[in-house]
Amino acid sequence: MSKREKTVTRSFRISQSAFKALEEDAARRNITLNTLVNQLFLAHTNLGRFLDKLGSLRIARPSFTQLLNACSDEAIIEVARSVALDSPRAMILAKHGVLSLSTVLDYVRTMVTYGGFGEYSEVENQGRFVITLTHDLTRKGSVFISNVLDSIFGMVNVHPKMSLSEHSVILEI
Repeated sequence: MSKREKTVTRSFRISQSAFKALEEDAARRNITLNTLVNQLFLAHTNLGRFLDKLGSLRIARPSFTQLLNACSDEAIIEVARSVALDSPRAMILAKHGVLSLSTVLDYVRTMVTYGGFGEYSEVENQGRFVITLTHDLTRKGSVFISNVLDSIFGMVNVHPKMSLSEHSVILEI
């Protein structure tokens, strides 16, 4: 949550079993129950509600990694570029109503932060953004992610310089 964002105090009725599970999860993560619930609300409002409309399927990272490792780089590139031309455009337009560099950047931040792809880091240096996405999806995950990103940024005619490693994709815009 942004420091400038206002907070709202509300109360909700939830089942005892859901409350207990939330308390246990918050304790395991070493965060307050309030923080966990706010994170869950943010994940739903920023990503989940859009994924629900698209009929998304959740898959465990190890399973996704196995699928990637079973494919050739050429097949991964083809699928990544195809995937990037459909759902991201729909989600960006549903959330913002316009395709622009700022809305594409918001989409990428949201997908990495709430979508479980890994960790997102962004630094502005001399008017250029350096974005680092770290993940545990192996080299083929980097191939997939970089080609998805290339296609998404291509929708707004931006072509970042990218470098890949086993566990990261670095973009310079």
